[in-house]
Amino acid sequence: MSPNYNYERGAVKSTVQKAMLTGQTNVAEGLFPQHLEKLITNTIVRLAPEIALITPAFDSQKYHEFNRLTSLPTPGGMMGESAVTPTYRSTYQRTGRILKIVRRKGAVTNFLQDASKNYIDAAAIEMENHVQAHVYDLVTLLQYGNDLADGYQFPGLDSLIQTNRVQQVVGGVVPGDLSFMDDMIDQSLIRQGASHRRCFVMSPQMLSKVSRLLTNVRVNQGLSGGGLSEVEIPGGWRLAAYRDIPIVSSTQMRPSYTMGTVSQAVVNSGGSIGAGTWYFRVSYVDWFGESLASAEVSATTTGSSVVTISWTAVTTAFLYKIYCASATGAEKLVQVIPAQLYDSNFTPQDRVVSVQFTTTPNVANATLSQFNGFASGATATLGGIVPPSTFAGVYTTAQQSDLPLVATNGIPPERVLFWDLDEIQGLGKFAYTNAAGSRFNGLVSMEPLAKTDDNLPFLIKTYGTVIDSWEATSYLNIGLRTS
Repeated sequence: MSPNYNYERGAVKSTVQKAMLTGQTNVAEGLFPQHLEKLITNTIVRLAPEIALITPAFDSQKYHEFNRLTSLPTPGGMMGESAVTPTYRSTYQRTGRILKIVRRKGAVTNFLQDASKNYIDAAAIEMENHVQAHVYDLVTLLQYGNDLADGYQFPGLDSLIQTNRVQQVVGGVVPGDLSFMDDMIDQSLIRQGASHRRCFVMSPQMLSKVSRLLTNVRVNQGLSGGGLSEVEIPGGWRLAAYRDIPIVSSTQMRPSYTMGTVSQAVVNSGGSIGAGTWYFRVSYVDWFGESLASAEVSATTTGSSVVTISWTAVTTAFLYKIYCASATGAEKLVQVIPAQLYDSNFTPQDRVVSVQFTTTPNVANATLSQFNGFASGATATLGGIVPPSTFAGVYTTAQQSDLPLVATNGIPPERVLFWDLDEIQGLGKFAYTNAAGSRFNGLVSMEPLAKTDDNLPFLIKTYGTVIDSWEATSYLNIGLRTS
């Protein structure tokens, strides 16, 4: 099911149970009646609230242009009564973003449709399931997408937020009060975000934590006869907003899984890595956000060395993050890499399972010489695979302080996002061009394909990208934990 399904399960479980025609084992599948389709459709936004927050903007071209505000008019407007008033101007950068293709194909056999037509619309149910999976792809890219690491992704908030990016210590910090939320709001206000539409995004567990930290709440309660009375409520209730800014729960913020074992291999020739010991951790990004990092692995070199690190493919991963240092426990982010290799037509092929360093690996944007044994930047394909080019810079300067997510006493560090949703001076606009859009204000299109066999094929698609008009009024706090 969906990554957020557990949090909604109680709300829909009884409805689903009533709708199932049979729950017995070995008696084929339980079938959903047609009237449940609307419930599933409406549940998607509840399970992926980030989609409901952004503002879709249709564009009739694949390159969306916009003005990015870079500075306000020059300060200092004091002068004499008869002075000639100088002309000041704001500074804008005319820029744009390329819309990216996010799509998936599905099919329903005619046999299933014929066998179930008296009970369900099998094609509609399967299409809705694909829409839901497509939405989770969009949400993951919205939060973590990196078009520098993988040119077929659009950039996400993780790579866009730079000005207000706070990294806590390894293992995380437990907040003792709500001052960290005040700091987020205040930094947004300093950069003229006061009148913008904004929200906090955090995990359900962190929302419970901050709700407990607000120890006293005073509200006006209506009394019979039209009177109002101020009532004090003990802390621990579920906050819907803080300082009039809504709080949205998302499972993208808290690691749910841990990266598996990472192995290393050293060849002390053919490279330029000097003598030393290098420490690595790797994490991956999927529907649940960034995972907890792998256990630390070390590689000792003697000079002129090459280091290869490898792992078992995570079939659900969008990206991998590689952390490295020359001292144990001090790893920082050195690379963000694609989890997917492509062929010459850019169709997804093999999953990335290893990378090779021939130069010093603990530097920012460290150069990778191989992916899965294929030379990076190779002009010829090998087995139909086109390796990624050598990366000159796959993440921003602000991300160079990012630390791996490592649990403390089993409690993972997580993220809290303060998101400025203004579409003109914030990060709230999503440009798209799929004109046949039929879901979520046109953001997602669903269309049938030509029948070529005994099934009904269909396509779910979004051609779009996040528009980073201004990132400075948003805030990302990485490394808080609930206990």
